[in-house]
Amino acid sequence: MASKKKNGKKQKSIVGKFIHSTPGQFIIGGLTVAGIAYFSNNVTNPAIAGLIGALPVGMPSSVFVDDSKVEGYAYNLMLMSIPLFLATILNWYLISHMKLDKYESVSYSMLSFVVIGGLITFMTGKHK
Repeated sequence: MASKKKNGKKQKSIVGKFIHSTPGQFIIGGLTVAGIAYFSNNVTNPAIAGLIGALPVGMPSSVFVDDSKVEGYAYNLMLMSIPLFLATILNWYLISHMKLDKYESVSYSMLSFVVIGGLITFMTGKHK
């Protein structure tokens, strides 16, 4: 039986094929987000909850990117840490100082991420 070629490597095992399939990636992503939410809500130390909540889910997704595109993906992921940092500060500020509820705060923060990230994306151009 011929093995499928994906991401520049042959996936021989059933597990490897599943992990690199769209449903497999969807399940892994969902479990990651659900796991972060669960542990963030159930640890007693807020610093640990913040650490878990800030897990860089974009970085492990590098394994799903084609080998020929992974360098550009990693570069652009690094650039997006700038708007992510700024949006995270804005989220904290809106909740702690402006007393917005979490839904409004997250909405404004995500909007700021998209705007700043879009500006960075279009100003830096295409990399690799």
